[in-house]
Amino acid sequence: MKKICLFLCLLTAAVSGWSASVPDNMYFHAMKDEMKRSLKKLRMKDNPKPYYIAYKLKNSYSQVWSANLGGEYAASSSAPNLEISAVLAVGSAKEDNLGFEGDRFYYQPSQMGYIPQSYWGIRHALWQMSNQEFLAAVDSYKKKQTYKEQKQIKQDYPDFASAKQATFVEEIPAFAKLPDEPLQAMVTRLSAKGKGVDYLNRFGVNIVNEQADEYYLNSDGGLYQLCRKNMYVGFSAEFYNQAGYLSQFSKVYPLPAGVVPNEQELSQQADEVLRELDQMYRAKKVEQPYLGPVLLTPRAAVSFLEDLFVADMNHVTPLLQITGAEDPTAGAFRNKEGMRVMSNVVEAYDKPLEREYRGITLQGFMPVDDEGVRPQELKLVSSGRLLNLPLSRRAGKKNLPSNGHARMGDKTYPREALSNVFITAKNPLSQEELEAKLLARCRELELEYGYILHEFQPGQKVLQAERIYTADGRREPVFFFEPVGLNARALRDILAAGADDKMYALMDVYGRKYSLVAPSLLVDETELTVREQTPDRKPLIAKP
Repeated sequence: MKKICLFLCLLTAAVSGWSASVPDNMYFHAMKDEMKRSLKKLRMKDNPKPYYIAYKLKNSYSQVWSANLGGEYAASSSAPNLEISAVLAVGSAKEDNLGFEGDRFYYQPSQMGYIPQSYWGIRHALWQMSNQEFLAAVDSYKKKQTYKEQKQIKQDYPDFASAKQATFVEEIPAFAKLPDEPLQAMVTRLSAKGKGVDYLNRFGVNIVNEQADEYYLNSDGGLYQLCRKNMYVGFSAEFYNQAGYLSQFSKVYPLPAGVVPNEQELSQQADEVLRELDQMYRAKKVEQPYLGPVLLTPRAAVSFLEDLFVADMNHVTPLLQITGAEDPTAGAFRNKEGMRVMSNVVEAYDKPLEREYRGITLQGFMPVDDEGVRPQELKLVSSGRLLNLPLSRRAGKKNLPSNGHARMGDKTYPREALSNVFITAKNPLSQEELEAKLLARCRELELEYGYILHEFQPGQKVLQAERIYTADGRREPVFFFEPVGLNARALRDILAAGADDKMYALMDVYGRKYSLVAPSLLVDETELTVREQTPDRKPLIAKP
């Protein structure tokens, strides 16, 4: 883990006594001043007053260089975009308005974007959002109390538990813009590699350089100021394969942030993509369903784990629903601590304090969570058993202390969520060993062939896969089937894992970015069904 060289210390001060370490800049001045005013003056007669406020500001910058089939697009740079989110709770820590979905369309904080880059511009936006949040909070508080009375819900635990507050502050550098001309020329040359491929309608390449500066402050004393840098190259393609089906492809490679990439390395990646596209072009349409083992390459394994593991680990404290129904967003593993949820050939960790993986930025770095708590590294699964869950200050009936995993997204108030997820093999196998194990299992089941999946998404068609024959190990590309009947049970069917760990940057449906590091996985008893679809109609004349 890259050492955090700046300070990370505990605070217990309330608003009236914020630490002297609050950064001296317009973002924190505006947040602190409007927070004090809102806590003191936001009032409605015969209604609860605010007791807790949190503000989060994000200043985003980006540069993009794009080209398609050797034709360049103009390089683009976005003006800084300042976005603000606000969380406000009324009542008291014992009983407040949050943790209740009510009849709101989304359980999400107030937000505004494109805020003027000035103290008064930020103050004005915070004032608007605080008023908006206060009105919504009072309404939710009343509905929540009515709901609890109707359901005769009595609780001996707080809605919002106390927790030691932490602070993390690092210097925010100016956005280091990279030179346009060499990077535009680079993507143009890379995309020109697809010009000689007759079947490609599009072969696009884009390089993206991003920076997001984040500023967070809450009324309990928690705060952070940090800079997130990110850079990647993306490849995209569109073509009709030999069977006449329109296929679309995209792949992203992370890059070291803030430096001009090595063109030779990107050229090798482009060649790898073109080889994948050639396989997809020559692929045969699957005609028969399959039930048996599959080998997931890291990209497919990450999608498998994203859907069947990460999503079930989040939101362990269900929201109260005005309908009385069970919270559909609550993670399925929330009551399974100590139970076997995964094969014992792998272990799972969450490492929020890790900032880089092999020189590449991890998206889930979190030195302070969105409730002001210092996160803990969690050993999630060992020997197949679930050991720990991400916890926030909203512990619910279990009343467990926060372990610093409250994360706020575009579509959610702070809720329990993972950050940097690492899936590691206990006895990692080489690719050759994994394939041999796949074939051995297929022979044991008297199957003519097995499958290697390069793409995997439950309920969606598989465009990249290979059939591998048990008799001689011969491989052929295939397409157009989909996994069915998948659920968390499949995690216990992992037979082996590889030594080829790769990191992927992801974003969940709530707008929270995180990273997932995983190797190839051999999964037993997987059902693949044929995707029924007629060929697409090709253009009447060939591309120019």
